Amino acid sequence: MRRNIELKTLRSKFLVFILVPVITVLLALSVLSYLSARDLLIAQMKESGISALRASAEKLSASIVQIHSMLRMISLSENLEEKSDSYRQRLFVRLTQVPDDAITSVFMGFPDGRFIRGKDDPLPERFDPRKRPWYIEAMNLPPGKMEGATEPYLDASTKRPVITLYRRVFKGAGSLMGVLGVDVDVILGSQSITKEIELPPGGHMILVNNSGTILLHPDERAIGLDLDYTGESLDIKVSGDIKNQEVPFIQYIDKRFGAKWHVGFHRVPAAGSSIVVMFPMERVPKPLRLLTLQMIAVASPFLIGLLVLLLVIIKKVSQPVVDLTNSAVKVAEEDSYHNPLEVKSSDEVGRLTEAFNTMMEGLRQRDFIRDTFGRYVTKEVVEELLDSPDGLKLGGEKREVTIMFSDLRGFTPLSEHLSPDQIIDLLNRFLGKMADIISSYKGTVNEFVGDAVLAFFGAPVKRQDSPARAVACSLAMQLAMEDINHQNKEQGLPSVSMGIGVNTGEVIVGNIGSEKRVKYGVVGHHINLTSRVQDATVGGQILITPSTYEQVKDIVFIRSSRSVNFKGVDEGVTIYEVAGIKGPYNLTLPEETRDTKPLENPLAVSVFKITGKRVDGSPLAGQLTHISTPWARVNLPEQIKLSSEIRLDIPVPGQVESECIYAKVAEVTDKGDNYDHLVRISYLTPALTKVIDIGS
Repeated sequence: MRRNIELKTLRSKFLVFILVPVITVLLALSVLSYLSARDLLIAQMKESGISALRASAEKLSASIVQIHSMLRMISLSENLEEKSDSYRQRLFVRLTQVPDDAITSVFMGFPDGRFIRGKDDPLPERFDPRKRPWYIEAMNLPPGKMEGATEPYLDASTKRPVITLYRRVFKGAGSLMGVLGVDVDVILGSQSITKEIELPPGGHMILVNNSGTILLHPDERAIGLDLDYTGESLDIKVSGDIKNQEVPFIQYIDKRFGAKWHVGFHRVPAAGSSIVVMFPMERVPKPLRLLTLQMIAVASPFLIGLLVLLLVIIKKVSQPVVDLTNSAVKVAEEDSYHNPLEVKSSDEVGRLTEAFNTMMEGLRQRDFIRDTFGRYVTKEVVEELLDSPDGLKLGGEKREVTIMFSDLRGFTPLSEHLSPDQIIDLLNRFLGKMADIISSYKGTVNEFVGDAVLAFFGAPVKRQDSPARAVACSLAMQLAMEDINHQNKEQGLPSVSMGIGVNTGEVIVGNIGSEKRVKYGVVGHHINLTSRVQDATVGGQILITPSTYEQVKDIVFIRSSRSVNFKGVDEGVTIYEVAGIKGPYNLTLPEETRDTKPLENPLAVSVFKITGKRVDGSPLAGQLTHISTPWARVNLPEQIKLSSEIRLDIPVPGQVESECIYAKVAEVTDKGDNYDHLVRISYLTPALTKVIDIGS
């Protein structure tokens, strides 16, 4: 019989000998301690809440009684009927100066329209006390009632919300002499009462009349509204209790704005109102340290017993674990993922074996991720591959993407005058910044070609707004050039400028290469077209094709447009110069003036056309007439096509070799006997600044 009930699995041993008693005892202790602490906390909170509300109510009642007593004393003991207006005013001035910041004025209004008060704030023109709320309410009091208080209204002189406590004053003959009043500033009064109650963060105190209307509130916008204006069921319930007028005080803990709140009120009969306090329960300190200490003290013996039992059990299961350890060491040292180990039992050792097999599968997945990161750069490409293990296979698909091609102007001649370290430093700074910007706009960098960047938008993740992202990214890249050039200047490097071409079209996108080396990229006619559009730019310029323009025309600002004949394209292509983009991006390039400073003595120059970064043909003799970096004007006997790259050789007295300016043609004007070429300078040799005055 004993053999039949013997515990055979580790799970049953843990369950019977350790887990069941420990969990049962600890759970019971936790529940009892929590319930005890919770009940204690709620009881203390309610008791302190009622005490604080009662204290505030008593203070408010005392203040109201004191003010009404003052009004009664003035009306009965000062014999105001026989006093002059100047005496009355001096009296009101003294009373206004009582040490209570909330009392802002003591005054009296008369049936003939006279008004005497104890403060000097200017009154509006044609002020008539008989039209003020306090006077009207006093006149409407029942015959046996002498005093009362108004709802909040704006003071005629200060325009701040006030409540007026008033009293009718009669002459000895029984006719009305006037109405005495005391103004109480609503905001200052609220602050005074709130001092009696230490509320947790997020809590506030409210004064509400018997009709549920808010009289005092930290948020002035809520004054005059019903307490239930929030629409919360708890606020509606409290507002109903206040309007009932049979409940002297009450407290609730219930849902409000999706969280538990404490809301309570205490009626102030003397004021015909109630003080309401509300605060979120989550902000209430929770004194549960005692509970924690109790649980630790009770659980310690059980934890010690648990440790002893674990030592016994570990000894019994150590040998199978050693076997698993040897297998794990083999995997770690030889990096070989052998076939999964056989699971021979259903106890914890068996589960451990299953976990080991799962671990090996995880290592395989780790290597897959490692290889993926080694072959792919863009995060989105990596995520797509991880979702599809077949993603590394060669192949692609047709897809419409937006291609962006950027290139530094004049970098080739610039690199001839820099050291290798300076070139690498400049390129790394430029390409690193551009790659970060492209990534932030969800673009994919296809490749870096020297100082050029080829990127595309819309793959691997297809997005409807890819053209807009590409244009916004181009603007952000151009705007970043100012920071790059600032850093170049700090490093003693020259400033550089960039041209960007953007085009949208259908390409082949996918894995390109061999089984040993693969690249995720794009190929197709539109890549070449984008490159040629970029070639048509001058430094600082962004040009887009019609296919891109049609998809972003409602949100971009176009500076100019022109038709260009590109190699490999049968018809002329209209290209648009982008100045900015609105919508969620709101990026705008600064206006660039093309004004140039005339030279006192134009310089003779030899102008060479540059094709494919090489001199093409014989030089043209011309004159450099104007220059203000980055713009210059050159007169030539024949016209050079727009966007052509040229080199201006300028002879320098005393030098064998000429100094050079590399530039791109931006405008051409026919002067009749010659052609005026406006060019944007890409690079000029440093020695030129010593020969001619180069404005900026």
